[in-house]
Amino acid sequence: MKKHLIIPITALLLSSPLASVIPAWAGHEMTGMDMANDKSSTMESVEKDGVMAVPHLADVREAMAKHGMKETHHLMVMFTDVKTGKPLIEGTVAVKVTDPAGFKIEPKMMMLMGDGFGTDISLAAPGKYTLEVGTKLADAKKRVFIFTYGK
Repeated sequence: MKKHLIIPITALLLSSPLASVIPAWAGHEMTGMDMANDKSSTMESVEKDGVMAVPHLADVREAMAKHGMKETHHLMVMFTDVKTGKPLIEGTVAVKVTDPAGFKIEPKMMMLMGDGFGTDISLAAPGKYTLEVGTKLADAKKRVFIFTYGK
């Protein structure tokens, strides 16, 4: 029974809007979107308690709108052990977005994608956003990485 579910589930995941916007640098092939021509941005990396967090934000509003979704950006964050340089891929990660008006949006879980964690978020209004990425990685230590986006 399980074997019969693998192919349909894999096909569903690969055909989802998310599959078309996952960055190639995250260890995935790009389908339907060229990041070089995309409106993407890398925000400042942040180091906290021996962990380096490298965020990347891709504007995916057109791809998401085609599927009736309201999210405008794909956020990907890669975590690296500062001492060893190895990626940290075990644990839980969530993002809390504060919009330009100061409204905090409920935290959203980020899922493991290759060597990073990602999710789709909505940054539709013009202005400055604060992205608080909370982690509890394999060492069980809680960390919060704060990134800003916009003007």
